[in-house]
Amino acid sequence: MNFESLLSEMFSKVIFQLYKEYDYICYLYKIKLTKPMITIEDLTSEWGSWNPTFKTIRLSRKLITEYPWNVVIQVLKHEMAHQIVTQLYQSDSGHDSLFQQACETIAVLPRFRKAKLNFDDLAAKEDFPNLSSEDQVMLRKVEKLLNLAQSVNEHEAYLAMQKVQEIYQKYNIENIQKKNNELYESFFINFNRKVVPSTYQFIFALIQNHFFVNIIYGEMYDYLNQESYKSVEIIGKKSNIKMAEYVFYFLKDKIEKLWLEYQKNGNISAKYKLSFQKGVIEGFHSKLEKQNRKNEQNIKQNIESEEFNLPMLLKEEMTYLNNYTKKLYPKLSTKSSGSGSVYSDFYSDGKTAGKKIILNKPIAEEKSGVSYLPGKI
Repeated sequence: MNFESLLSEMFSKVIFQLYKEYDYICYLYKIKLTKPMITIEDLTSEWGSWNPTFKTIRLSRKLITEYPWNVVIQVLKHEMAHQIVTQLYQSDSGHDSLFQQACETIAVLPRFRKAKLNFDDLAAKEDFPNLSSEDQVMLRKVEKLLNLAQSVNEHEAYLAMQKVQEIYQKYNIENIQKKNNELYESFFINFNRKVVPSTYQFIFALIQNHFFVNIIYGEMYDYLNQESYKSVEIIGKKSNIKMAEYVFYFLKDKIEKLWLEYQKNGNISAKYKLSFQKGVIEGFHSKLEKQNRKNEQNIKQNIESEEFNLPMLLKEEMTYLNNYTKKLYPKLSTKSSGSGSVYSDFYSDGKTAGKKIILNKPIAEEKSGVSYLPGKI
């Protein structure tokens, strides 16, 4: 079989997957459309198009081969929105209010609603470089403190980490008070695995509890391997997503290192690894809870207002985030991250180790601005 034949067969499978995605979008948002012909072509001036005469959605080959599947889905949704305008609204308009209404119907992300989608708009390594000046100021403050948090003096490091938590929490609360209308974003982590490790699930549960984001488990199609792998979508405001992303990679690497040290020092069997690592995450969770309660008390004391109701503000913010998440996924179901059975002694040792974790060095300042240093899956 020559290369062109192999490529043709590969794209045939991709098109089959696109039809599955198309059907799922219709099911998810309860819309009835005539199923179009979907093709992949060498488009040079557009990412996709909808042809109402031939009832065809065309997608760019470059889009399929060079961008993540979540980007492909958004471009597919963009063209489906045009189809909605044609078939359901009986209009031939372009990117006007009817098109925006159609985008709302199937939750097309705002940056994918433009008439022309620039390559940069679809950045495959979506890294949110255009953080607001306020976000950058907050993150630079955090950077300086996190340098202190690497101190060999445990007391100094702990105080620095407490201050980081306080600044981060205060920053979010101030934004909530201002009714900051910053748009929510999505960031995807693809695991290239069929199953999400249970330790990762525990880390994400902790992240959702402490970092003003929602975590959605799903699957992402890999056109090269013709397989769908587990993925996680982090939904929230840009600065919160970046902090959540860092915390995930930090804890993922940290629990592995702590286990290797623990195993080496005690010659411990590998069967106790999961119990120990779950304990580490629970210990770190309890440490964050304690810090957050203290930070909230400090914030309350520093804000002179009879109308200030912190629990109500936080609840209101999470309501906005949850409503946005529900709009993206109207048939969303919840996933439990219960501890399951563990070996109590090793879980307890892990919990003790987790309480000693100091969250340090998520970002590094460069001349061009702020960059982040997450690890890898």
